[in-house]
Amino acid sequence: MSNKQQESQDGYRFFPDHVLTEINIGLFLFFLCCVLAIVLPVEVGEKANPLITPEHIKPEWYFYPMYKWIKMTPEVIGLFFPMIVVGIFICWPLVDNFIVKATSNKSLPIFIGVIGMVIVTSLMILEAIPH
Repeated sequence: MSNKQQESQDGYRFFPDHVLTEINIGLFLFFLCCVLAIVLPVEVGEKANPLITPEHIKPEWYFYPMYKWIKMTPEVIGLFFPMIVVGIFICWPLVDNFIVKATSNKSLPIFIGVIGMVIVTSLMILEAIPH
């Protein structure tokens, strides 16, 4: 039986035939992209100068409250108070229970949470407004 007849009987084999073809095509496209990236580099804007700091650097919007807090307060308070707040937030189920037992007022923890969210939202809005 000749080689052609055997191949037509067995069909097109996936592993050596199809996989090697796909690998060759993938390597060619990768090579083409690399050559194009070297020959025609993309420039978004002017090149960055590591010796010059930009005038004003702003963080992402979700860091605005913390950024505004650090700008408004002295260094020690600006750094350590947020750590205390995060610690209270992590332990909030215990703190909530303690406040309810100490004051016998079930709405006080909700009021504290609302005040905290108003403060965070206010700091975010104050930082987001352009000066």
